[in-house]
Amino acid sequence: MELLDDPRLDWDFLREHDFDEAYFRQAQARIARGELTADSSVVTGHIEPVADVVDVDYAASEVAPLRARGEEALRAGRVAHVVLNGGMATRFGGVVKGVVEVYGGETFISLKAKDALHARARFGAPVPLVLMNSFATHASTLEHAAARGDFGLAQGDLLFFQQSVSIRMNEDGSLFIGDDGAPSYHAPGHGDFFRAIRRSGVLGQLRSRGVEHLLFSNVDNLGATIDPVIVGHHLAGGRPMTAEITLKQRTASGAWDKGGAPAVVDGRRQLVEGFRFPPGFPQETLPDFSTNNMVFSAAAIDREVPLERHVVKKSVDGRTALQLESITCEASGIYDAAGEATFPMTLLRVPREGEHGRFFPVKEPVDLEASRDKLKARLEAGWR
Repeated sequence: MELLDDPRLDWDFLREHDFDEAYFRQAQARIARGELTADSSVVTGHIEPVADVVDVDYAASEVAPLRARGEEALRAGRVAHVVLNGGMATRFGGVVKGVVEVYGGETFISLKAKDALHARARFGAPVPLVLMNSFATHASTLEHAAARGDFGLAQGDLLFFQQSVSIRMNEDGSLFIGDDGAPSYHAPGHGDFFRAIRRSGVLGQLRSRGVEHLLFSNVDNLGATIDPVIVGHHLAGGRPMTAEITLKQRTASGAWDKGGAPAVVDGRRQLVEGFRFPPGFPQETLPDFSTNNMVFSAAAIDREVPLERHVVKKSVDGRTALQLESITCEASGIYDAAGEATFPMTLLRVPREGEHGRFFPVKEPVDLEASRDKLKARLEAGWR
């Protein structure tokens, strides 16, 4: 019996959440034959650092015209903010991270909304807040928004769409069954953003109201505020994709920051996700890493974006399960037959801390405890 013929699968649930049956069937067969593994994602080409990076210096005189250009786009209502609020809600004790209190009764989501309200007051036009939820976060997020009156955002300025769903497998490609005796489903990585925002109709809705540029950030990075300087740099770059990077630092253990990084692979400039680097790769040779803050041209993503999907190992109920996931930043690595990038990219090196800091990730409860005061100071400085 093929995996997708297993009677334990909930096809009503899968169809409701836009399960990509055709792709899964193909990938599962390759996993079962041993042709597709987690090691298949490891980069095999020559890796070197990128050279053309724009340093964002908020004190430089050159920033004034960039800020003015970004302010013009914001005043014209041409910018929206997409926030990744999906995933599986596993790191905060099963509570959806977006609804966790950060400080003073404010949650991650309410602070993203507060940023949108400040932008509207400052620029005189709305910056729609668009949340990409998963099946694991959607209901709690809607309840949270309803309980807080949509955070004071006007009707139409708070939008939701859901990423799709996929099915966990055992390492031999067979159906993974959880301790509850049922198949185990998962959100297929935030690269699903491109497919989900378009198929949900939300991208068309935004474009119909004049939105041309999408700020993009994680719900747990409150440093990724609506910033006219970033918008101005994106416009000045004239490319469909802008990615914010920041200098790596050593952690308390002495290891370098882990994560995706800008690199040139066999002559092709791109962002490479952390797990794709070969074992033992000298990370110190790449000075920057990705914040996962980006800006996209709405027109450029209004089409199919053929991202590679990776086999990722997860521990579920104390056992190894395989998931198929895609990563948003890897749009930068799509090249056509002529060697031209589908998403040419501007790279901005941004400060990670301070008044203009753009990188305050909170992955675990301990991170929130350590950064709460810094987050409050950073946000309130930006809103003055």
